[in-house]
Amino acid sequence: MKRVLLIVVVLALAGGGAYWLLRDTSRKIPHTPPAAAPRVGSCWKVDAAGAKAAFPWAAGPVDCAGAHTVEVFHVGQAGDDLLHRLDEAEGENVKIAQNLLYAQARRACVVEGTAFLGGNWHESKVQILASWIAPATDGFFGCAVAAVAGPAADEFTTREGSLAKAGPTLPIGCIASLKYVDCTAPHDGEYTGSYSIAPMDAPFDETAVRNASSKGCVGVGLRYLGLAETADRADLSAAAVGPKTASDWLGSDQTFACYLMSSRPLKASVAKLGTGPLPLA
Repeated sequence: MKRVLLIVVVLALAGGGAYWLLRDTSRKIPHTPPAAAPRVGSCWKVDAAGAKAAFPWAAGPVDCAGAHTVEVFHVGQAGDDLLHRLDEAEGENVKIAQNLLYAQARRACVVEGTAFLGGNWHESKVQILASWIAPATDGFFGCAVAAVAGPAADEFTTREGSLAKAGPTLPIGCIASLKYVDCTAPHDGEYTGSYSIAPMDAPFDETAVRNASSKGCVGVGLRYLGLAETADRADLSAAAVGPKTASDWLGSDQTFACYLMSSRPLKASVAKLGTGPLPLA
């Protein structure tokens, strides 16, 4: 089985950079969410590009019973120690403090999102989002979840109703041209499970992360096929979707979604296929 890194999904924390330009080192940090904070449980009809902005999003909230793309499930605040550290930072220390704040917000959204969705969100057709709330210098952030059209998470899908505990109802099956499809439809990839790199908060090394995620997803794929870890299938390759850059890695849960990819279209699942022939379309 070939080892291929397919694509990386970014857990986005948007709207950060410009808000850190003006800092007051003597200020008292507020602990009440600002007027711009979204209401927990509110829904929004925004696309992937619009969700990269800081709250409040331009479109405004909509009724969750109606058509929407994003649901807010948590509002939090970064720690005072990090906010004061940013206030006092100069030179390269500004970027370091920003990165630590970024990681803290992302980690909170991943943890809260897992509980909100009711399981491993990497197994569902969703993306967890984290956005600063203006003014970002106070460290407030909103966590939201969107149903997405494919593993790149660059296209949100419209839905009705809440996603609370609904993660398992949106399982990933197969993909065709990087879009989610049913495994009975022609496809070139199939989700096989997830793989996490340990230990948590391990320092980022691009080569090591790529090698570890690739090797991990090979093992996940072989188990999905029902084969031994020493087996090989030249007609399938393993792909890993997850954080491949230092900024993506920071604050992530270091988990990769694994896929088995075929160079020829398939028409059925390869689960427990073993050494049998591929179900070619």
